[in-house]
Amino acid sequence: MGNVVIASNRLPVAVKKVNGKLEFSQSTGGVATGLMTYMKNPRNRWIGWPGIASDELTKADKQEITARLAKQHCIPVFLTKKQIDDFYNGYSNSVLWPLFHNLPMTAKLKSSWWQGYYDVNKKYADALQTAASKSSRIWVHDYQLLLVPEMLRRHLPAANIGFFLHIPWPKFSQYKKLPEAARLVRGILGAQLAGFHTKGYVNNFLDCVDALSAGTATDSRVIVADRIVRVADFPMGIDYDKFTTTSQSAAVAAATLKHKLKYRGRRVIAAVDRLDPSKGLEERLEAYREFLARNPKLHGKVVFALIAAPSRTDIAVYKKLGQRLQKLADDINQAYGTLTWQPVDYMPVAVPLEEVVALLQIADVAFIAPIRDGMNLVAKEYIASRRKQGVLILSQTAGAAQELSDALLVDPAQRSSVVAALEKSLTMPRRELKKRFKAMQKQLKENTVHHWAGRFMDTLAQPAKPPRQLLYTPALSESVAQRLAAQYRLATKRLLLLDYDGTLVPYAERYIDAAPPRALRQLLQKLGDDPRNNVVIISGRPQATMTEWFSDLPVSLIAEHGALSRSQGHKTWRQTSTLGKSWKTLVLPVLQKYADLTPGATVEDKQFSLVWHFRRSPAFAAQKNLRILQHILRPLAAAHGLALFSGNKILEIKDPLVHKGTAASLWLKKDYDFTLLVGDDFTDEDMFAAAPPSATTVKVGRGRTIANYRLSSSSKVLDLLRSL
Repeated sequence: MGNVVIASNRLPVAVKKVNGKLEFSQSTGGVATGLMTYMKNPRNRWIGWPGIASDELTKADKQEITARLAKQHCIPVFLTKKQIDDFYNGYSNSVLWPLFHNLPMTAKLKSSWWQGYYDVNKKYADALQTAASKSSRIWVHDYQLLLVPEMLRRHLPAANIGFFLHIPWPKFSQYKKLPEAARLVRGILGAQLAGFHTKGYVNNFLDCVDALSAGTATDSRVIVADRIVRVADFPMGIDYDKFTTTSQSAAVAAATLKHKLKYRGRRVIAAVDRLDPSKGLEERLEAYREFLARNPKLHGKVVFALIAAPSRTDIAVYKKLGQRLQKLADDINQAYGTLTWQPVDYMPVAVPLEEVVALLQIADVAFIAPIRDGMNLVAKEYIASRRKQGVLILSQTAGAAQELSDALLVDPAQRSSVVAALEKSLTMPRRELKKRFKAMQKQLKENTVHHWAGRFMDTLAQPAKPPRQLLYTPALSESVAQRLAAQYRLATKRLLLLDYDGTLVPYAERYIDAAPPRALRQLLQKLGDDPRNNVVIISGRPQATMTEWFSDLPVSLIAEHGALSRSQGHKTWRQTSTLGKSWKTLVLPVLQKYADLTPGATVEDKQFSLVWHFRRSPAFAAQKNLRILQHILRPLAAAHGLALFSGNKILEIKDPLVHKGTAASLWLKKDYDFTLLVGDDFTDEDMFAAAPPSATTVKVGRGRTIANYRLSSSSKVLDLLRSL
């Protein structure tokens, strides 16, 4: 296998010039830690900016930097002050950073920023082209280098290129504000593997690919011309052993003693962050002020220790934020402080790792509530640094919340949610605290930064299937819709077999939100009133729900994915399954156990099946427990003649002979001169398979399918039905 070539904005080595002499220092960041393993191989290379403007360097300086860095297998990309201002301070951090974090863009956009961004990305691509061979695995990092994969692909069409984004990918409604939106997406699609921290970011990216027609997206792949781009989530961990070892060092012990003397036995709420608008530092101070106002009995007994390390000091919005934070901390101290107690210990300085670990060690509570954060490693570092249990308050909009579901998750936009968490954190029963903390420690030990890097590189090394091996389903175009409408008008005996959730209505988290709206009921009434039509609504929902929602409409009904059916005009439901129900007593406790272990998960007990729902659960926790459940239930299901079916955010256990295909066959065996079947889920593939060749089958949304056509959403389905 070839060597590894890494490209990132900054090298793991920083250079500065002091009194005319060059000084070199190692980076201690999470990315550098995770990737340094690869730099032990002398064949591998790391390309990036050394941290100093080339204007400050002589020719001899550049030669010395290049030679010194070569000994550490690093290759410098030299940037001028103007390039740094346009590319880094301008486009990267005044445009992309706030937009990707759902923050207002306060800076006035300059045309030179985009040109600077493009030019610097080109410099990186050129450096990679020189350093890489045909067999190299190339790993490009983060939002500063979004164009590099495509630029490199033009010159190295067979290159094995991976890209990872360390910040959130926004929803399309936010992303489309970028004038260069399509260009940047195409840039990433130059890679063979695009990685993100969470499944939510993956879905947002794929939605942007769809909306910008940048490729044909499925759940985990994008087809671009003759290539496959795999898109997946890789939650980044920390170097767990490093933090546990550091926490036991003499330097940390000394710093811990200093903090204990400083805070005099008070309960400590700690936060460690960069000074950045996305971190929600003002919002945290305001929430703490309200917490103090609501809890006078805690005055003198609690301290909020806030480290806000200076960041991007050349950007005006960051300078102003620092000034506001200092004033807010002073205001709180003046309003509530005494001669012997300052409720806020605000530290706007960069602090050594040992000092950070010491503060996290003595903190009763880690208060991590960014407005939006790609991952947030400090939350994980708190868990790893603690010898005793503590409470983690974590924003649900941080990527880490997907894994650390045992934290007190808060909505940073709802101050009451944050204040309530602060109150609970100081009163949580020891047993609950211990249970939550141990679960998070176990999670982090098993998913370190080294696992993250290894998973990404292993995935990059695996060849993707060529496009011809994939099932390509064309979109249902306007011309196809017109042809269907013409066929519909000429037909005298028609069958419309329509799935419900995800097809006629979008998926909803709450039961009440899934009920058919008036416009849909009117449409079904109109279609059902036509004597030439046989309209069948097929769903996984229970018989009682289907009766409640549709019994007054002129339609036939299929419930529980085919276990029960009722023809239009009849009140009696037919039962398809011959399997008994005694198996439920064995399976239900298992499902309930893992629903309790998975935040937001529930169990639905239907007449002929059991369903584990995880639509409202954090993706990481849900997927982890889903795999465990499948492992436990497969032998149990086999022993009792059952089958496991994975649907859209569900796991269902039922009779394997009962599915939408067998139920649909009751209607499909009759002769029709127009047949339309529409569904969105894996379970609908059985229905499509049962359809005769003359039928038109339509898949809604992404995913592999045997359907003839694809529509992007339920609203498009309704448009199609209205056009008939």
